Formats: sequence, C-alpha cells, structure tokens
Amino acid sequence: MKNTSQIMQTRAVDLTVSYVNKMLGMKFITDEVQNLLIKTGMESKIINTNRLKVYIPPYRTDILHAMDVVEDIAIAYGYENFIPEIPKIFTIGQKDKFQVFCDKIRNIMLGLNFQESMSLILTNRENLFKRMNINIEAENENVGDAQDVVETENALSAEHNVVRNYLLPSLISFLKKNKTRGYPQKIFEIGQAIEKINGKFQEAVKISGVIAGTKTNFSEIKAVVEGILFCLTDSSNVKVLEFNQCFFIDGRAAKILTLTRETETDTGFFGEISPIVAENFAIEVPVTAFEINLTDLYSNI
Repeated sequence: MKNTSQIMQTRAVDLTVSYVNKMLGMKFITDEVQNLLIKTGMESKIINTNRLKVYIPPYRTDILHAMDVVEDIAIAYGYENFIPEIPKIFTIGQKDKFQVFCDKIRNIMLGLNFQESMSLILTNRENLFKRMNINIEAENENVGDAQDVVETENALSAEHNVVRNYLLPSLISFLKKNKTRGYPQKIFEIGQAIEKINGKFQEAVKISGVIAGTKTNFSEIKAVVEGILFCLTDSSNVKVLEFNQCFFIDGRAAKILTLTRETETDTGFFGEISPIVAENFAIEVPVTAFEINLTDLYSNI
C-alpha cells in the first residue's frame, strides 16, 4: 500500500501598505512591513512602493484573509508600541435608544420564563426554505424569496453560505439539537437579519421565540405575543389577521400589523408549526412560534 502525505505548498496573498496603515493607524513604508513579516515567519516580495506579495507557510492554516496578515504585523510590531489617541470629538456616552428598547423586550421574555439563545447570522437555503416547507420558486409573505437572500462569497462551509432573512429556522434548529432535554422548552433570540425590501437589501433586528412541548398551542403563543406588544404599545396600534404560511398549520396562525395614521406595516407572525416542518427537523413534540420585526415595531410605536 502506498503512503501519501499532504502536499505542503505556500499560498500567496496580495497586501498593500496603505491597507496595513489604515487598519493599524500607522505610517509604515514597504521595507518596514517586509521586515515585520520576516519576524512572523512569512516571506514577501515587494511589487512596488505600496504593494507586496506575501507567501503564507503551509502550516499557517489560520490565515484566511489579508486582515489576518495585518494582525500578525501588529503582533510583530508590538502592541505596547502603539500610541493610544484620544478621539477629537467629545461626546457624552449613553445607551442607544433602540438598544434600550431591545433590552426591555429581553426582560419581558425572561419574565415569561423564556431562555435566550444566540445563533450565527449565517445559515443555508435548506434550513431557511426547504426544511421550513417553503416553495423556493415562489415569493412567501414575511420571509421573502429564496433568490432574495444575501449569499456569501468564498463561503468556508456549505452550512453557512447565506445570510438569514428571518430567525425562526435558527431556533427550530436549536430545538433539534436539544431534543434530549426536558420539555417544555421556551427559547427566544433577538438578532439581525438581512431582508430585501423594494429591491434593496436592508438590515433588521428581529425577535423570534419558540415553545416546544406536548401541551403548547395557538393560545399559548398568542398570549406571549400579546404580552410583548401590550407592554410596548397601545392595543389600538396593533391589528391581528389570519395568516397562511406553509410552515404553520392552516387556520392556526396569524400575522401582526402595526398601525400608524398613514400605513399598516407587516411586523410579524405567530402560530403552530406544521408537523411537516417538525418532521423535517426531527422534532417529535408540538411547536409554536412567533417572530416580530423590532426595527419596524420601534419605528411605528
């Protein structure tokens, strides 16, 4: 039997001195950058006064981007040699008002006996659409089109190659990974999503919550949503309508509209998760869920 070993090859990364100086706040010249690279164990070739080609050793698998090379340059220079600068603009620090709003909702959820989770903003189309029983060929209200998600360039994993446009699949995946834990499970997340609105991608902060257990139903998740909304706004500013979505059971879901003098805005939804979706995620108990766009809600109350 022939024994083979991994081919050990260097990789080349283009690096500009202007990029190094911008990231580190320094005024290095090309020769200085080259000398610092030698300290890190990396060889380089000067192309011109602003550009070098850096050769990454095969054992430095942690270097994926030019920024990783800049980090090594900073270490070689010595963090103790950087001179701190006081910002030229003086301001009085305070919490962002939207963050205060999110913290209030977070406290409401903790008071409702939910536990907070945090998941990656990166996911994949299978979780976002296929496992959620969403037709990827059609546009779907409140969750968009499968073609309308931001795809990452040079993704390192097929599991994390698009940016989520809603949070719910992340929470259902969380339930799948915690099937061995006791029920009921009440989980929520406040996180970012990127959605396409009027032809443009926009960032939004959303809250999503799920309840998994043998006794959970539409009334329970409705009470949770009402608890959130009525702590934040008057009931006259909110309208709840029937909602048909393929990841919910027909007739067991609703959508949330927030009302202003001029408009009605789709702000979220809640209901009982379809058994098809539960089966796709290998979950064996009923699941109810909700999701609210906090960016829209904050703007409309």
